[in-house]
Amino acid sequence: MKVYLGIDIGGTFIKYGIVNSTGKILFKDKVPTDRAKPEAVLNSLVEIINNQKNNYMISGVGLSIPGVITSKNKLITSGAIQNMYQYDVVGILNKKTNTEVRMVNDANAIAYAEKWVGLGQKCKNFVCLPLGTGVGGSIVIDGKVIKGRTGAAGEFGMMLMGLGHKEPVGYDSSSFYCGAIAGLCRIYNLKLGIREFSKWERDIRVIIEKSKDGQKEALESLKEFYHNVSVLLLNISVSIDPEMILIGGGISENEIIMGGIKQAYYELLKRYEDMSALGMPIIKSCELKNTAGIIGAVAPFVI
Repeated sequence: MKVYLGIDIGGTFIKYGIVNSTGKILFKDKVPTDRAKPEAVLNSLVEIINNQKNNYMISGVGLSIPGVITSKNKLITSGAIQNMYQYDVVGILNKKTNTEVRMVNDANAIAYAEKWVGLGQKCKNFVCLPLGTGVGGSIVIDGKVIKGRTGAAGEFGMMLMGLGHKEPVGYDSSSFYCGAIAGLCRIYNLKLGIREFSKWERDIRVIIEKSKDGQKEALESLKEFYHNVSVLLLNISVSIDPEMILIGGGISENEIIMGGIKQAYYELLKRYEDMSALGMPIIKSCELKNTAGIIGAVAPFVI
C-alpha cells in the first residue's frame, strides 16, 4: 500500500504525518513554525521531507498551507505565513527534495479530508468553516472542492459583515467578528475596557469559565459572538445552500460554544421566514479535528 507525507503548515506549528492510501495516519509529529523568514519555513519543510524519506517509501508529499493558491502554485495571500507571498513553494521543494509535492489551501484540505474519510463521505454538498484565530472556509458542490477563478472560493473570512469602520475594510470582515481572537477575545476585552492587545485575555476557555461564574462581560461577549457567527452561517446558507456546514478550528472542540452557535443560528432562522421554508443545513463540528490538515494535504494524490 502506498504511503504519503502530509504536512499542515500553521502559524504556530508545522504538523506532519505519514498517511496511507485509505486515509489512515501511521505516524505524526510537529515542529514549531519559524516565521521570521520564508527560507526558515522552507528549510523546515525540506528537513521534514528528507527525514521521512529515510523512514518511509513516500509516494508524494502534500502541503496544507494558509492563503490563496494560484494555478501556478504560488501564494497570492499567505494567511498566518504572511512573508511567503508569491513564493513558488512547490517548485522549490520539488527541486530540493527530488519528490513530487502538491499544495492545497488549508481550509480546502479540511474539506478534502472530511470528504475522503470524515463526515462528508455521504454528503455531496457541504461547507467547512474553520473558526480559529480568524475565519477560513471551503466549499464542496456535487462532491468536488470548488476553488473559483483565483483559488479564493470559500474565503469566508473576507466576507463583510458591516461597514462601520472607514478603513481598513478588513475590520468589517467576518474574521474580525467571528474569529476566536479578533472576534470573541476582542469583544470580551473591549467590554472589560482593555484596549491594549498585549494585555488581552486570549484564551477562550477563560471566557467560558467566567461566563459559568456569571460574569456579565463574559456572558454578553458570548451572546454577541454567537450572533455574529449565526449571521455568517446564514449568509453561507443563503449563498451556497449546503446540506451541511462543518465547523472546524479550536472553537469547534468546545461543546458550550458549539451549542451557543447552533442555538443562535436556529433562533435567527426562525426570524427569517423565507430561509426557514427552505429547510436548515445541519451544523456539526468537523470529525477529523487536528488531523484534517495532514490527511487532506495528501487527499489529491488519492481521491
